[in-house]
Amino acid sequence: MAAAPAFAATINNGAQLLGNAETNLQVPTTTSTLVTAGASGTKIEEIVLSASATSLVATTVAGLVYIFLYDGSTYHLYDTIVVPANTASASLAPWRYSRAYNTLFIKSGWSLRASQSQASNASIIKAHATGGDY
Repeated sequence: MAAAPAFAATINNGAQLLGNAETNLQVPTTTSTLVTAGASGTKIEEIVLSASATSLVATTVAGLVYIFLYDGSTYHLYDTIVVPANTASASLAPWRYSRAYNTLFIKSGWSLRASQSQASNASIIKAHATGGDY
């Protein structure tokens, strides 16, 4: 056991617009890399998903966002987040969702990746991951 607790020393965050619909959860082909772990590992504190569009009206259809851990050769499905149908307007904000993680640690050589399930949501859902490197 360590004599003193370890704390993240350097911010490690990333954001990507999610692309085409994912059709395979064991060997995905449309993932976007959010964060690559630092040399001594990374702790992810939060993932935020939001609808964004070139116009102010970002419409989502019901679907899913998949969060993967990737070890360099194999994808590991870590979490699945529900995306509701939502039509933004001048009086209704675009969809946004936040999930905090207490124990999402990524070891060196691994990365955090995301994809989504609906063709209609391609290039609309943006995934943000925030954390820190040890």
